[in-house]
Amino acid sequence: MGRKLHIYHRHVHSKADSTSRDPNKVRPIWFSYEACFRNLLLTILQDPDGSEVSVTLMFDGHISDFVNDFSSRYFFRQDTKIDLQLIEAGSDGNSAMITFGYVNHAELIPGDIVYILENDYMHVPGWISKVFELYDSGIKFDYLSLYDHRDKYFLPMYTGLRSQLFHSQTHHWRTAPSTCGSFLAEVSTFRADYDVFLRELKDYFLFKALIEERNRVLLTPVPGLATHCMDGYLSPTIDWTAFVF
Repeated sequence: MGRKLHIYHRHVHSKADSTSRDPNKVRPIWFSYEACFRNLLLTILQDPDGSEVSVTLMFDGHISDFVNDFSSRYFFRQDTKIDLQLIEAGSDGNSAMITFGYVNHAELIPGDIVYILENDYMHVPGWISKVFELYDSGIKFDYLSLYDHRDKYFLPMYTGLRSQLFHSQTHHWRTAPSTCGSFLAEVSTFRADYDVFLRELKDYFLFKALIEERNRVLLTPVPGLATHCMDGYLSPTIDWTAFVF
């Protein structure tokens, strides 16, 4: 295999996020933060390439908050290996910046892959092998989101949107103009663009800057390999209830 995948999972203790830091988000009826976390761990355990994956939980809260959060139950299980990094961010924006800084200074190999992951994403089984497949395919790109954005198909601002379509051995991939706060990149790419991340730009504007100023290429899968869990915006064509383990 050669390269590793390092997941940095941003999570906040349940009492601070019982209704989400953005209470205007409408969630699917099956949604819970624990369901997303359990799905992540199980899809890693079940994937043929899961042994190449590490998980660091970027936990926004004190140790007492962690002990009383559902995530602590998985931390002590024998079948999962999770590193814990306690941070005191206090907001989603601060959590992102602290995580970016942590990744930038971590002892990682330049060719390894980092996955900055928010706590409200669900994944399909086999997504890890698909990621490695893409990175080994020779397709030229810089950033990857596993979310096939439903809004790209119906919002007026994307009328006339053109994408270049690629395929690896078992999946299709399209270029995209933006994504949310969950994305993958090689360590070397992330560090080369770290100055852009330091601008504290919101998701759309962050990738707008990376694409327009740095000529970066962002790919998303078709169909999606993950979804942001917002009702009405789930990655299309997939029955996501099937992956609520």
